[in-house]
Amino acid sequence: MRFQEVIGHEAIAAKLRSGVASGRVAHAQLFNGPEGSGALALALAYARYLHCSDRGEEDACGMCTSCKQYDSLQHPDVHWSFPFFKKDGSEQALSQPFQGAWRERMLQDPYFGQEEWLNAIGADRKQLFISVQEALEINRKLGLKSFLGGWKILILWLPETMRVDTANKMLKLIEEPTDQTVMLFVSERANQLLATIRSRVQMIQVPRLTEGEAATGMHRRYGISVDQANQWLHVVEGNVAAALRLRSDDGGDDDHQLFVQWMRSCYAQDTVTTVSLADDFAKAGREGMKRFLRYGLHMVRQCIVGNYGAQSLVRLTEAERKFAEKFAPFIHHGNVLDLQEQIEIAHRDIAGNVNGKLVFMDLSAQVNILLRARG
Repeated sequence: MRFQEVIGHEAIAAKLRSGVASGRVAHAQLFNGPEGSGALALALAYARYLHCSDRGEEDACGMCTSCKQYDSLQHPDVHWSFPFFKKDGSEQALSQPFQGAWRERMLQDPYFGQEEWLNAIGADRKQLFISVQEALEINRKLGLKSFLGGWKILILWLPETMRVDTANKMLKLIEEPTDQTVMLFVSERANQLLATIRSRVQMIQVPRLTEGEAATGMHRRYGISVDQANQWLHVVEGNVAAALRLRSDDGGDDDHQLFVQWMRSCYAQDTVTTVSLADDFAKAGREGMKRFLRYGLHMVRQCIVGNYGAQSLVRLTEAERKFAEKFAPFIHHGNVLDLQEQIEIAHRDIAGNVNGKLVFMDLSAQVNILLRARG
């Protein structure tokens, strides 16, 4: 990944290159941007530029030994960390067993989200995290001399998944960095990081791409027509990772189908169907359940937006739009805030490891009452 391959963010790229040219390279930087904004791609292009032995004013050369190593993500002075789960039988929770899967996923395309990563490592029913043992291993690696005599670079994806003890170990490394070390943290929710870490890193805000930027970039990178890319991006508000997800779905949408059945069973007080759907809900695992609840929030919000005539702001696929036309009248000023609150509570309970079936049944009872409330 070179700067010329990154979708949009030319101004940020120029600022990063300027810092390298002037020798102002902060040892700890946080690229903070929502999913699909390209923060990970930008960090990778920046790391390549730092290591390039024949860099130009605008980009890495693409021809030197370092750039060739980046082509296969085998540069010996680049270290990767990311959320993972502890494999059964493992003495310690480390990212090492997943490094191959990470390189494969990154080589496929750096525009992906947690959903793609979960699928890549078969972790649908696992909660991902970055362990304290991983932080100790990072400290050990960065304490060694660089193989090629230049920068040692750590790229750590989703630092917000660090536990408190992990974050405290990383904090020591940030405060007392080894020579020629650059740590690039790539976050989607920097506000979830410890304040002590946020205050000690150079923050680089990577904004959401405009639909026009994203469509042009998708056309250039993936050969997708601008019109088709715009259709997907309009639904997902410029999120390239989510647009690629729609591309691969071929119209199939398990969350949408489950949501439709769930809303119908709640309104009809069909307990038998609701219990059956609770089983389907729980089968997805913790991350899948959380994803479905986020989808439910999305649908509720889109319905209320449509109810107030702001059709240009509605972000729905054709199948979702057809359902919303019938469902939207049941979402109104009298229940929308309570619906959002109940779904958010359920999401928090699932994240806290509460039994998924119980959460779903309780939420269904609340939704039934709220859907029948008068506007």
